[in-house]
Amino acid sequence: MLIKRITRLWINYLKSQLILMVVIAALTYVFGRIIGLPNIFILSVIAGVGEGIPRFGPVLASIPAAVIAFINGSTVLDIENCLFALLVIGMYWLIQQLENWLIQPKIVGDAVEIHPLIALVGMTFFGAVFGIPGLLLAIPIMATVREVIHYYFYEDHHSSTNE
Repeated sequence: MLIKRITRLWINYLKSQLILMVVIAALTYVFGRIIGLPNIFILSVIAGVGEGIPRFGPVLASIPAAVIAFINGSTVLDIENCLFALLVIGMYWLIQQLENWLIQPKIVGDAVEIHPLIALVGMTFFGAVFGIPGLLLAIPIMATVREVIHYYFYEDHHSSTNE
């Protein structure tokens, strides 16, 4: 019973990460199309994949977009390439803020039933102590520990049928 619950938690966590990657790719694509960012399809795929790398992935994914914006400019806005590159950086920052404060807490929190504030504190602690692996594994480890504690301390699974 406990193993099934823990397995379900980890599967739900992995599913939530894939959903986040798709959501970030879609947001990047939509916003990029609106402002006329060239090569937006591949850049949105890079942003989605970057979402799978905590903290550093989204920043790394924004670099090629800013470079392309600086070199090519916008296909719809009549602004200088330098300003367009700054706009693109701002777009990536805005998407990341939406993800950090609204999208991720909802998707991941619902998947593993952890309050967003607890998830944020746990990720901060695990990240500080264990680095990137800590960031990746903080939420499912916390959910696993919660399930084990709940199972052993709050459920009556030791009752005897002989009584």
